[in-house]
Amino acid sequence: MKTSSLDLLACPRCKGKLSLLGRNGSVPTGSLSCPSCALEYPIEDGMPHFVRAEDLTGPNQRFAHLYDLFSHFYALYSRVAFAFLGGESRNRREVLDRLQPRQGRLLEISIGPGVNLPYLREIPGLTEIYGLDISLGQLRRCQSLSRRKGWDVELFLGNAEELPFRDEAFDVVFHIGGINFFNDKAKAMAEMIRVARPGTNIVIVDENEKGARSYELTLPGFRRSFKSKREPIRPPVDLVPAGMLDVRLSDVWRGWFYCLEFRKPGERE
Repeated sequence: MKTSSLDLLACPRCKGKLSLLGRNGSVPTGSLSCPSCALEYPIEDGMPHFVRAEDLTGPNQRFAHLYDLFSHFYALYSRVAFAFLGGESRNRREVLDRLQPRQGRLLEISIGPGVNLPYLREIPGLTEIYGLDISLGQLRRCQSLSRRKGWDVELFLGNAEELPFRDEAFDVVFHIGGINFFNDKAKAMAEMIRVARPGTNIVIVDENEKGARSYELTLPGFRRSFKSKREPIRPPVDLVPAGMLDVRLSDVWRGWFYCLEFRKPGERE
């Protein structure tokens, strides 16, 4: 994490300004402190940790653990799955082409091992890329990929329902995969809106019921992660807050996933 990123951060609990405890030249080390909450968030290997596995509950806890395990072969699984849908490049661009505006500072929520990064880096207007995930295993693989490729990507371990960023910090905000099984979908969507600048088109993608059934057959541990019968998947279009503009729901990836889009009101400066 770069020192310049500190101005974008906020306490995920109270949204107050954070103070840096420790510095190694231009590289923050040690921890981030919230004077209001009296909480400290450690920085480990350049990555701030805003959640602890032992504090997670419900689906967030179960799926953070599942994706830690899944991180070992997630990228390979994605490539194989997309091969049956016309190719990974075609399908990822089908969604990423919907990002608007295509410039400025971008936040990917549930960045996973960084499978979208090669395509995001093709967008010339993007100046900074930030990624957050609740799975440390996924983030470590994303960090390894970024370092190997020499890509400048800021990563954060955190919960989408309590984003550790200040209001209107990002020009581009999107999420692929995960919201179906968040503890609080409405809160996560409200947080995406909060950190997006006015006029941003927010894009949310996840598997539909057809896609979830395919996971039960092909993804180890997916079916077992539900202690009781899984509820059918319903795209959370009814959770989009009143006042959002251009709300659209469509199928993507040959009907295995849905794409929910809406625009935050207001004019961009």
